[in-house]
Amino acid sequence: MMRLGRSGSDDETRPENAGGLLRGAGAGRDIGLSVVAHALLFGLFALSFTFGSVTDQARPGTEQAVQAVAVDEAEVEAAIEALEAQQQAAQRERQEELERLEAEREAEAERLAAEREAARAAEEARREAEAEAQRQREAAEQARREAEAAEQARREAEEQARREAEEQARREAEERARREAEEQARREAEEQARREAEAQARREAEEQARREAEERARREAEEQARREAEAQAQARAEAEAQARRVAEARGTFDAAIRQKVERAWTRPAGIPDGLSCVVAVRLGPGGTVLSAQVVRTSGNAAFDRSAETAVRRADPLPMPDEPALAALYRQGVELIFAPDE
Repeated sequence: MMRLGRSGSDDETRPENAGGLLRGAGAGRDIGLSVVAHALLFGLFALSFTFGSVTDQARPGTEQAVQAVAVDEAEVEAAIEALEAQQQAAQRERQEELERLEAEREAEAERLAAEREAARAAEEARREAEAEAQRQREAAEQARREAEAAEQARREAEEQARREAEEQARREAEERARREAEEQARREAEEQARREAEAQARREAEEQARREAEERARREAEEQARREAEAQAQARAEAEAQARRVAEARGTFDAAIRQKVERAWTRPAGIPDGLSCVVAVRLGPGGTVLSAQVVRTSGNAAFDRSAETAVRRADPLPMPDEPALAALYRQGVELIFAPDE
């Protein structure tokens, strides 16, 4: 693990420097205690000599003071022993602290070494991975170039094969077209000869047919003219007979209708004699009067109204049974109404 703001040399030397400082501080403290203890001992010895000389000159009763001094020396010895025991305990503590710091320094050094080894291994792995990636990129690029070259070669080969196939197909098509043209020319020549022969035969046949048709048409025309002449003569005779029948029938039925209408007519008061008008009459089945209207007036409105009224009063009017004649009356007839004639 990398530590920011510190170098490896500082991390490695920090526990050792701390141990040296602690050892220096402990040594100074031991020296101070030794100096204090020896100073106390020298002071006691001096005091004991002083009391000894004083004792020689003292008066009776000074024994108690000597005993007090002796007692004080025992306390001093005990104090010195206690100080030495404290010094030894402190020394042991310092030794244990130094051993702990040394163990921590070694553990930190091992950790730093492990981190450096891991970093070195990671760097080597990274460089190896980069090298491998570079090798793979180069291999991929080489494979791509080879694939492109192979694809280019394939396309060129296909293009060459296509051109050769097209050229072969073109030559075959030209040869086939030439043979087909020759065959077509041969067939056209044969067809031309056949058509000319057929045309000649057809012209001869048409000429023969034309002559025969003209002859047949002449005979048919003569026959048709004869039949038409006969038919026209027959039609004229029938028309004349029909006209005579119609005229006779019309004369008969027109007279009957006029008589019936005149019998149904009532002369209006005050009209002059000799008036006449034409009334258009439309008849239904059985002579039923469907309508009656003056289409040419007499000049006298009362006479005209009396004519229309007479036609309606004469309903039904006489009507032929023959369908052809009845159809004429159903289409409408114009009745000349002149009762005074």
